[in-house]
Amino acid sequence: MPTVGDRVAQMVVKLYLEPSVEPSFHVDSYGYRPGKSAADAVGQARTRCWRYDWVVDLDIKAFFDSIDHALMMRALRKHTDCPWVLLYIERWLKAPAQGADGTMTDRDRGTPQGGVITPPTMLRTRP
Repeated sequence: MPTVGDRVAQMVVKLYLEPSVEPSFHVDSYGYRPGKSAADAVGQARTRCWRYDWVVDLDIKAFFDSIDHALMMRALRKHTDCPWVLLYIERWLKAPAQGADGTMTDRDRGTPQGGVITPPTMLRTRP
């Protein structure tokens, strides 16, 4: 879990990036989006259930645990060239994970969860 200082810094980065990244998301993307909620997603699903007689359910197993850091940074650079944003996000991605027993594990892929700026869907690149 991020420290209080990291949470503040993550919010600053989120507020900086969000206006430029938000327009690239699909209108039906509801997760971690400003002005959209789980209730909105359920409402849209309910509306569509009356129109269609089929459903597609998709889940990518361990997606956030396996994101390649180099690809994440490349996607991020499509939205900003701000050095301090790039520096902070790279540090957050590479920060070691501490286990319950206190052992530290280096990470070369995946994103930390539980922070203001995660999951990294806000860094989606345009098609």
